[in-house]
Parts: sequence; structure tokens; C-alpha cells
Amino acid sequence: MNKRYEYGGLIYCEDDLSEEIDNYGGSLYDLFDSLESDGRAGSTFVYYSKESSEPYETYEDLIESEFSELEVDENE
Repeated sequence: MNKRYEYGGLIYCEDDLSEEIDNYGGSLYDLFDSLESDGRAGSTFVYYSKESSEPYETYEDLIESEFSELEVDENE
């Protein structure tokens, strides 16, 4: 049995409890979705190089920092 969480009067769990309880809200993704809708949670993408665990907020920062050797001179 997976952990259960209660939010907004509903119970969320990775186990499908829809046949067992009337207030089953869904999976943990459904809980995240509810929390995000209420402004209590959020998500973001993280970009990283396979050779490094350094996270970057934008792919531009990743490329500039981790793959600078790929840059070419504009005069070539």
C-alpha cells in the first residue's frame, strides 16, 4: 500500500482507491495538478549535460557553459 495524502477533502494515492473510498482524488500526479492549480506548487524544466549533473534553467546557458567548444567564429 502506497502512502496516502489528503488535500481539499480528497485522498490521493498511487493505489487506485476509487472502489474503496468515495473521496478518492486520484494519483499523486492528480494531487500535484490540484496543488499547481491552487498556486501551491509548480514545475520547471531543468537542462543538463549527460557528462555533468550541473542544472541549467535555459538551454542557452547549458550550451554556453557545457558545449562552448562547439562555438564557431563568425568570420569563418
